[in-house]
Amino acid sequence: MVLDLDLFRVDKGGDPALIRETQEKRFKDPGLVDQLVKADSEWRRCRFRADNLNKLKNLCSKTIGEKMKKKEPVGGDESVPENVLNFDDLTADLLATLKVSQIKKVRLLIDEAILKCDGERIKLEAERFESLREIGNLLHPSVPISNDEGVLVFLEQALIQYALRTLRSRGYTPIYTPFFMRKEVMQEVAQLSQFDEELYKVIGKGSEKSDDNSYDEKYLIATSEQPIAALHRDEWLRPEDLPIKYAGLSTCFRQEVGSHGRDTRGIFRVHQFEKIEQFVYSSPHDNKSWEMFEEMITTAEEFYQSLGIPYHIVNIVSGSLNHAASKKLDLEAWFPGSGAFRELVSCSNCTD
Repeated sequence: MVLDLDLFRVDKGGDPALIRETQEKRFKDPGLVDQLVKADSEWRRCRFRADNLNKLKNLCSKTIGEKMKKKEPVGGDESVPENVLNFDDLTADLLATLKVSQIKKVRLLIDEAILKCDGERIKLEAERFESLREIGNLLHPSVPISNDEGVLVFLEQALIQYALRTLRSRGYTPIYTPFFMRKEVMQEVAQLSQFDEELYKVIGKGSEKSDDNSYDEKYLIATSEQPIAALHRDEWLRPEDLPIKYAGLSTCFRQEVGSHGRDTRGIFRVHQFEKIEQFVYSSPHDNKSWEMFEEMITTAEEFYQSLGIPYHIVNIVSGSLNHAASKKLDLEAWFPGSGAFRELVSCSNCTD
């Protein structure tokens, strides 16, 4: 998608200076605007000349027809007076003074001029488009002017540290989870649909032995929930040790296959992203898990309140719950750039 050419044309209400300023704010070459304006001006002049030449060609044909109708001598001289060769000043009265043979010669010369003009026009059109496709859209006034997004790395790290410290102050143990999980373990903590639509599979050798031809299937985690859910696999947890609260830090990998259109319902993710997860092993008795469920969503709310980010809580309907969840609340934050609320937190109670 490129800008409308009329935006570069002053006589059409365009403002090349504004586009040049936008290029500078994008830290791109503003000279492209001048190149385009020059090529476009020459292209328009060339098209205007081609239109006039076509009119003259039609005038020649009309004049020849009139002379033939009057049975005027055709003549055998094809030489053309110098003043006639200046097509800019060629008129019907001037053509009327010529013989038919001379007018035919003039028409042939006009054809050659049209072909030359068309060739120049095609070349200018290519030059114009070459510049046009490298010129960005006009910037919205709210866009920050900067050529350095490196500071966003520090912003992300600051948010991660802030989230971990917040959870640590509430009794959570920070844990940095592995990226890979074995297939047999992943099958115990992920739904079947996730294998097809979400998880990346990695196949490697079964062992480091040179004669071992077996293969080992592993999956990249889609959330730290998966490795944390398997952390105490095959263990017995003592009631007095509960609740066990983890703050999982992980890089998550998701294919998001078949997720076209889900973005409009609040899911806003790419194939790789960082995430902080609340994960709690709680007693299933005496309503303890539901108390912890409320505590977790409250913690999430207070975190986003501290950042000053508008949000609302959505109680997910039964038809949209995954198999493991007994209840799920989503915290959706307001994204001004999208003009919509998008999911940032999903809090589920899976009971026992």
